[in-house]
Amino acid sequence: MAIRCSYCGREYDVTLFEFDMSITCVCGKTVKFKHEQMTDEALLALSLEDMKVREITIMAYRIASLIVGSDYPLIDIEIEKEKLRERILELFPDKIDLFDLIYEPRFRRLTEQFREW
Repeated sequence: MAIRCSYCGREYDVTLFEFDMSITCVCGKTVKFKHEQMTDEALLALSLEDMKVREITIMAYRIASLIVGSDYPLIDIEIEKEKLRERILELFPDKIDLFDLIYEPRFRRLTEQFREW
């Protein structure tokens, strides 16, 4: 399980917080975690949320690598982008705007930089 810095979002393994210790994040902020604060249900929810985020991240990295390092047809990349958009809509329906704000510009920039010569 990962504990996130509330300031920069960097993740740290929960085992670093043994005996209710705190650590200093690379951004300079102190990250604390009290073990008794997390119920089993909260841990399960956090794990499920992490799995969803990782799935989206893996899909996005795959699309970026197809754009940058392959000769995969652009039409097929568009299909992969649409699959990512649909998956975000399934997993995070209230955050679909992030696709248009984050992923679409990123993919467009990579396409312009690596595919349109």
